[in-house]
Amino acid sequence: MENGQLLCPVFCVSEIPTTLLDLFLNRNDEQAGDCPGTAHRIMDTKDLSTISSGSSAPIQPFTSPFLGQSVPEVRDWFDANITQPCQSGFLLHCFVVLDAQSIEDETCLFVSTLDGPLESLRCDFDFAMMNAVAIFMGDAMEGLKGSYMRSGTTMTVENYKLASSGGLYIEDGEVKLDQSWRDFLKW
Repeated sequence: MENGQLLCPVFCVSEIPTTLLDLFLNRNDEQAGDCPGTAHRIMDTKDLSTISSGSSAPIQPFTSPFLGQSVPEVRDWFDANITQPCQSGFLLHCFVVLDAQSIEDETCLFVSTLDGPLESLRCDFDFAMMNAVAIFMGDAMEGLKGSYMRSGTTMTVENYKLASSGGLYIEDGEVKLDQSWRDFLKW
């Protein structure tokens, strides 16, 4: 890959507007300082030999070759074409899915295959690359991420901060406690 980047594939299983794809890429670029050497690649082709770099905004209109596919179908393609042949330049154990819900609420489905079975986590766009790097570094989908998966809660910047701090936050210079987020790690 160009500049030695590792690419995290992004599969569009619904017609995703290019403005939303641009927003996804821009929000992840903001996090790139924490994740050097990685980039997302909007999978606009199944021909991996034509891919040499990550995607950047603005995205040109295209028809996704993964339209209408389920997450397990995408995982099967990912496993057969990226993980099993150890496709150079790609993160081998995770990918992102943009679906109909992505259009509604600007979230994505982060999928990990690190521990064998398919594990997924709904997160806002800001967390896609951070989760990919965590998986690349060998972090399992347990702990805090597991609490999100078990509860069905979407991982956002705001609620991640609350969960990470045990429900503590500062308001008007005073430390306060949100009991539901204090108990979150027990889920």
